[in-house]
Amino acid sequence: MKRPALDRRRFLWCAIAVPTGTLAILPTLPAWLITLLGLLWALALLLGLRRLSLPMPLRVAVTLLVSYALLTHYGFRFGRDTGAALITLLLVLKLFELRSIRDARSAIGFSLFASMAAFLLDQGPTMLLLSGLACLLLIAALAEVTDLEAAPAAAPAVTTSGPLLGGWAPRLRQSLRLLLLALPLAAVGFFLFPRLAQPLWGFPGRANEPRMGLSDEMSPGDIAQLFTDDSPAMRVSFRGPIPNPEQMYWRGPVLTRFDGRTWSRSRFLERALPEQFEPLGPPIHYEVTQEPTGRNYVMALDVPVSDPAGVGMTHSRFLLSRRALDDVRRFELASVLDYRLDAKPRYLNSMQQRMTELPEGFNPRTRDLVRQWRSEGTDDRGMIERALRLFNREFSYTLEPRLLGRNSVDDFLFETRAGYCEHFSSAFTVMMRMAQIPARVVTGYQGAYYNAVGDHWVVRMSDAHAWSEVWLRGEGWVRVDPTSVVAPERIERGSDSLRDIGSWGRMLRPLRDTADWLRRGWNDLVLGFDSARQQRLLKPLGIDSRRWQQVGLLLAVSAGLALLVTIWLMRRAAPPKRDPLLQAWDQFVRRLCRAGTRCQPHDAPHTIAERAARRLPRSAARIRALSQRFIAWRYAGDVLDTASRRALQRELRGFRLPRSHLPRKKHGLTADQSIRR
Repeated sequence: MKRPALDRRRFLWCAIAVPTGTLAILPTLPAWLITLLGLLWALALLLGLRRLSLPMPLRVAVTLLVSYALLTHYGFRFGRDTGAALITLLLVLKLFELRSIRDARSAIGFSLFASMAAFLLDQGPTMLLLSGLACLLLIAALAEVTDLEAAPAAAPAVTTSGPLLGGWAPRLRQSLRLLLLALPLAAVGFFLFPRLAQPLWGFPGRANEPRMGLSDEMSPGDIAQLFTDDSPAMRVSFRGPIPNPEQMYWRGPVLTRFDGRTWSRSRFLERALPEQFEPLGPPIHYEVTQEPTGRNYVMALDVPVSDPAGVGMTHSRFLLSRRALDDVRRFELASVLDYRLDAKPRYLNSMQQRMTELPEGFNPRTRDLVRQWRSEGTDDRGMIERALRLFNREFSYTLEPRLLGRNSVDDFLFETRAGYCEHFSSAFTVMMRMAQIPARVVTGYQGAYYNAVGDHWVVRMSDAHAWSEVWLRGEGWVRVDPTSVVAPERIERGSDSLRDIGSWGRMLRPLRDTADWLRRGWNDLVLGFDSARQQRLLKPLGIDSRRWQQVGLLLAVSAGLALLVTIWLMRRAAPPKRDPLLQAWDQFVRRLCRAGTRCQPHDAPHTIAERAARRLPRSAARIRALSQRFIAWRYAGDVLDTASRRALQRELRGFRLPRSHLPRKKHGLTADQSIRR
């Protein structure tokens, strides 16, 4: 039998539902692509409702052209964001060829896949809500398509005569019930399916730069791109004394190599043993929940005293995870704010040589200034103080500095005299190295924002910062932050000092804090449910998560119970069972239809019986007798005792037409044309 084509009602259902599978992906797409996708969707909707289509060559040309523009935007680098953007584009273009039931099923299936693929970009509650909405609409659209496929030939003329989206509320309620019925089994899979400490495979990262913004290199302009990004980088909960925000320096990559413009890490040096550490105060214990970054950096207060499991400490005492932070990670850390770092280096001469290296032929004016200071008898401590006084007296803090040339430090010190933390830390470190004082640049974050609703501290992307460390004999590495003498409000008030949040910002702060608190709870309860927490969950039950036999048995039993609960709920939610006598009559009518009797949905039982009697004269008496008994019970109010009901039911079910009673020329209709009364 030929399947019916997709009517306007089902096309509209699919045209609305299919793009919802990409709702969770849209916020990650560039604005120009979102606008283009909206225009393509509107065009596909207009053509589909008018039963028109674009020629195949034109569809292919549009697909290739837009795909090329998209890949060009991502620099032809394949990543999760590139793949998600391509899926979104192809789903919208699929609407241009949505004509058959097969096309509709394919589009709905691909859209369901897209809603799941969105979790590769983010696993937050907003993503879950958008994906849940998409699944609700897609299941409803799939049910509409299934009804069209299962309907009798005469049904479409009736079902499509009303509003295009008529009956949407019952359909959505039905889809919601189906989703809720899946929750018990989903909960069993979430809590009991074995969780691995390390994934068996990895997914490609994003084609764009990782969100963290901090990297193995630092050039003017890198950190400034984050100053307008208020999204959280990590959340911190302290277990005891809480330092002041101006003391919160979150140590990240330490940069020791300079090529005249860019500072970078020395991977060879970082593989050496950690620098010697002498605490001068009590440790501070805290928990860090770090957002996905695509990097290996674990941010800790300056300086950490130990490294947690799965994390290593580098030579310059910043923490590196053994695998990239592609999901939310939580770390228990301890740091000391008052310390002496590497006061007695293992290899003093080698350290001094490495930490005073500079490329030849750069920044001659700065070198002359440093020589002048040295010729005046200024010692190491005096060089630091003179440089800081220079910054304090003649420089200003701005997020929009002028561009620097080849001699970037010269241009900054003698021409522009305005910049932000990158400029000050880089120039200060170069000046110290020219004075033969070991120095290096430290990148990370400075400050934090207290969330009173969640009672935790939030370090935002806009808190990105860079400062310097100099090595002084007898003191070791000492932190020097040149930005603090130029813009002390940046250190005291954090990144909020860089912009005016206004009255509306202050009014909306409780709402923002509540949303952040909810996100933190989501991270702790859902995204933070790892193998260690699963093991703690199973331990009171006497189950060792390392023994797969025990975990597998518990998973099988729990899944079985969840299925039983689901079946029980389905039976309770199922519509009441139809009367067996009505079912027997339906079976009787289907046999008459297969014998060639013309049946319409609006035909009464008497009409069907008379039409069948005229077509099948040899069985006419029996057909009329059975139909009259059924009509008397159904419409005349005759009360049949149990025996009479069962007798009529058996006769209707047992009705058969001998071959000799059938007309020679058959115009039989299919069993799908049964009329349910």
